[in-house]
Amino acid sequence: MSKSVCVIGAGIGGLTAGAYLANNGYDVTVLEKATTVGGSAGWYVRKGRMFPTGATIAFGLEPGGLLRMLLDEVGSEIQADELCHPMDVILSGQKVSIYKNTKEWEDELKLAFPSRRDDVLRFWRDLHQIGQDVLAVTNCKVSLPIQKFYDLGELPKYAIENPKSIVRLARYARWTVKDFLKKYDLQNYEPLCQLLNAQLLDAVQIDITEASLLPSSLALTIYRNGSFYVHGGMGQLSRVFAKRIEELGGKVMLTSPVKGVGYDEESGKWNVESRKGISTFDMVINNSGVSFGPQTSYVDSNEFSWGAFRVDAVQSEKVRREFLNGRNLPFAYQIVPSPEHYQLSKVAHGPLYVTFQDSVDGNGDCISNEVTMTMSVHTDYKTWLSLTKEEYNNIKNQLKNELIHEVNRVIPIKEEILFAEAGTPLTYKKFIGKAEVGGFPLTVASAIMNPKSVRSSLPHFFIVGEQVFPGPGTLSSALSGYYAARAIMKGR
Repeated sequence: MSKSVCVIGAGIGGLTAGAYLANNGYDVTVLEKATTVGGSAGWYVRKGRMFPTGATIAFGLEPGGLLRMLLDEVGSEIQADELCHPMDVILSGQKVSIYKNTKEWEDELKLAFPSRRDDVLRFWRDLHQIGQDVLAVTNCKVSLPIQKFYDLGELPKYAIENPKSIVRLARYARWTVKDFLKKYDLQNYEPLCQLLNAQLLDAVQIDITEASLLPSSLALTIYRNGSFYVHGGMGQLSRVFAKRIEELGGKVMLTSPVKGVGYDEESGKWNVESRKGISTFDMVINNSGVSFGPQTSYVDSNEFSWGAFRVDAVQSEKVRREFLNGRNLPFAYQIVPSPEHYQLSKVAHGPLYVTFQDSVDGNGDCISNEVTMTMSVHTDYKTWLSLTKEEYNNIKNQLKNELIHEVNRVIPIKEEILFAEAGTPLTYKKFIGKAEVGGFPLTVASAIMNPKSVRSSLPHFFIVGEQVFPGPGTLSSALSGYYAARAIMKGR
């Protein structure tokens, strides 16, 4: 008889684990609170239009890329367009365009940082080398912390064949990004630091002063390897894994929030209570980011995690026709806000992230004469928990208007908005079960010295998603799912 596995939460980590296990003969049941799969890489419908929940750009889909390999190994495929110009970062008084092509990128660096261009180029070239070392080790499918021999993946072979790479990684293991900047006397060069902070706050949830150099080097340079827009949005990635689970005989049950879990020592099985009743499983994988008791999640730790404030808007086709078409525009914008806005400085932190996409309905069919725009910014979710209803509504509306104003500074869209609605960490709490998004900041301690394992201290209970190694991001979450599935298949 095949072993039974309950996956709590249909985020990308849980779905990856479920697809791997189903592909290897396990009886998989996925229980999801929301009406759709995907979690932080999913979607939802407002006013009859579909909007992405969070992540919009995919990495690792290039030939031989990690995400492509994971899809291939479970027998799934996905269509995606490579982005040659994925992003523009709007800083104080200047714009820096992110390009895949190395020459275009280095030409952009020369234009953006003319007074220190030689130092900046040396910094970025060396950063790219470290990033490639990190990517190569990641491709070995190493799972930290090392608790079993198979957690090493193919690292021993890589270390023998690439000793210089291993020495470099060991040298910089405890460095922050700021430490690396000091090597080039760039730690106080404000234009570059502002660019790095804008990128890092989205990618590793923390700025240069504490961001671990190794994961940050990959996050900052991964665009040279390729970034992708997935047809139908990032939620399509979750759909294909969910579909594969069902094709292999598993179940993906939506609107099925889990109320509790309990381990029966006599039978050695887990009892999982959901809206569908109580079911018994051999193993549990928690991808929900929610605690069901001691040791069932990492959210009970004292580490800080960001919330998100977002605005979803629909605009007239005039925005595309007059402002977007015919221009060398990126897929996304990161906008460092101007300092004069009251609510932005009070409750929001870091850059504003903006994307423009085709407007589609709840079935994924295009709506003519419209363009959708999504804006999001970091916020401390605890701030929103203490507000009265009146304070909450006032701050939400004011912050929404300030974010629209910030985008309007870059592209004149304000007069073309047909409607715009805001969501706060409490909105995320209501619909996906947690107010925090993005996982824990990748400091040296959390990323290198004390990474969080997919194995819990509970018997046959695993934790995946952005809470655990390798950390925030769709690709990292998918890898955590693979690591949990590998641990289960190899007997933990």
